[in-house]
Amino acid sequence: MIALELVAVWLLVDFVSGVVHWAEDSYGSETTPVIGRWVVGPNLLHHRDASAFVRSSWLASSWDLAAVGATILAVAGLAGVLTWHVALFVLLGANANQIHKWNHMRHSSVPPAIRALRRLYLLQSARHHAQHHRGAKNSHYCVITEVLNPLLDRVGWWRMLERLLAPVLGLPRSQLVTRPADRAAQPSCSCSCARLQRAPSPRRRAASTCSAPR
Repeated sequence: MIALELVAVWLLVDFVSGVVHWAEDSYGSETTPVIGRWVVGPNLLHHRDASAFVRSSWLASSWDLAAVGATILAVAGLAGVLTWHVALFVLLGANANQIHKWNHMRHSSVPPAIRALRRLYLLQSARHHAQHHRGAKNSHYCVITEVLNPLLDRVGWWRMLERLLAPVLGLPRSQLVTRPADRAAQPSCSCSCARLQRAPSPRRRAASTCSAPR
């Protein structure tokens, strides 16, 4: 029973991370009050230059999630529902950006414990996350595991949300700034996770290049 509850909490954090990631990628601009500077701007920079994200400290990339987590713990404590489920949710959620960041780092730079969790399929691999940085960059939003992304993308979950919210929030940012014909021509991300997508053959390795859009 406890194992099932553990899995449920783990996947719930993964789903919430996907919703937040999707919202960051889809709505607002750098001039949007409050979130423009603190959310949209860093997100756009990340898609232009993933190394900027990697260079930032844990506090710089996770302070907002930590603040939300602290608020959840305080409210749960006051309401008398502070259980290990809530604590685990906050612990994982507060480190969602750090887990995301590990997927953009060289394999040798990732802590051994995290590499072990990847081998156990408790955390997603850089190869899996690299799929988010391909093409229109509008899939594989969840950053914790490899379980939910294939399911949500297969059923069209994110496109459904966009259609439902279009009357209120308008079109997602990717549809406003990128024409379908342009998406196919977009080069891949230059970060390490994209290079893990597949190794080029010896004949193509010398000629192939990967550069992020500027």
